[in-house]
Amino acid sequence: MNLEDMQNVWSEMTMKIEKQEHLTNQLIMEMTQQKFKNKIGAINKYESGGAIICFIAALFVIINIDKLDTWYLLASGIFIVGYLIIIPFLVLRSIMKMKQIDIAGNNYRQSLMDFARRKKHFMLLQKTAVFTNVLLIIFILPVLSKIVNNKDLFLESGNIWFWYILGMLLFLIPFSIWGYKSYKKITSSAKNLLEELEANG
Repeated sequence: MNLEDMQNVWSEMTMKIEKQEHLTNQLIMEMTQQKFKNKIGAINKYESGGAIICFIAALFVIINIDKLDTWYLLASGIFIVGYLIIIPFLVLRSIMKMKQIDIAGNNYRQSLMDFARRKKHFMLLQKTAVFTNVLLIIFILPVLSKIVNNKDLFLESGNIWFWYILGMLLFLIPFSIWGYKSYKKITSSAKNLLEELEANG
């Protein structure tokens, strides 16, 4: 085998190795993209279930809006309907934006920056929801009481308000904090995927 033949064989081997390396990198990117989508998909599953419950509750209030026969009950009902539609919509849209990050099409750093920005927005929505859910409880109790029992809690005497709100807050606050921490853990795990990709890149 002369020198020219050796050079040709060497070039051919180099091209095959580069092609194999490119295919391996592409496979790693596709696998990472799928793992990333699965992690964000877990959040999407929980939030979609929550959104369906919120939309059903909003529809229930809309159907019974005529039972809210005072200005303050009507205002509470309108606030609840708006809240139960707008907040889940914003959260689901935020999750969709995280899922749409194109890991295979972007470089690692760009994907990491996109995710960091979108994660920050999503977690801010979750943190806001922990506090605004308290408002939801305060407004939803008199509305449901009027629709279901035809009782105006604003006119009820005694400590009924206190016990209603305390009972709901004792359930809601720990549940909201648990949900926030769980989402933080999942999004941190998704971020680690991207960081590993960059470290191995």
